Amino acid sequence: MLRSKFQQELESLNKELVDMCAVVEKAINDSVKALITQDKSLCNEVIVSDKQINRLTAKVESKAHRILLTQQPVASDLRTISTAMKIVNDLERIGDQASDISGIVIHLCEEEYQETLKILPKMGDLAIQMVHECVESFVEGNLETAQKVIQTDDEMDKLFAALRDESIDFIKTKKDYANQGIYFMMIGKYFEKIGDHAENIAQWVIFEKSGEFKNQRLF
Repeated sequence: MLRSKFQQELESLNKELVDMCAVVEKAINDSVKALITQDKSLCNEVIVSDKQINRLTAKVESKAHRILLTQQPVASDLRTISTAMKIVNDLERIGDQASDISGIVIHLCEEEYQETLKILPKMGDLAIQMVHECVESFVEGNLETAQKVIQTDDEMDKLFAALRDESIDFIKTKKDYANQGIYFMMIGKYFEKIGDHAENIAQWVIFEKSGEFKNQRLF
């Protein structure tokens, strides 16, 4: 009976993580749309949604603490719950970064783009994919998906390197619009950080199954 109650609580925790992930994914997606269309109102929606993500973070953490206090989890359960708490922390940071991107885009809305955006939308789409897959890997206990996310981070890093080179060239050749090149590079860095957080979540999923985090045994 107690074990059944624990499983119900854990399923509820997973559902709230998935719900939170959907809000985070939307925030990233909207920040990319706002970047492409120079939509200030959409930027403001993303910034406001960060407060919702913070509320969801507190809700998930509260549920996790309640399970720890009331369900007397064994060692493997402790790993599952502690992993959920680590994941929610990374998702919260991703929400912050989507909000930061939108804050930069607001400045970019002041003048017409001098170059067609190519790499940044790809980075945004990849960020959404990585965030979705890392949370999916936790809920489904799928280590193959977790490993895929970790490997995909290399692709994100390559895209950022290409964006950096492109932005530097832009700044050199279009000095009157150098601020655009700088802003594009800053946004790219945020997407790269989102990829790092997604990779971190995937590493925690592996920890949940193995007790090892980045090849170091924790408990």
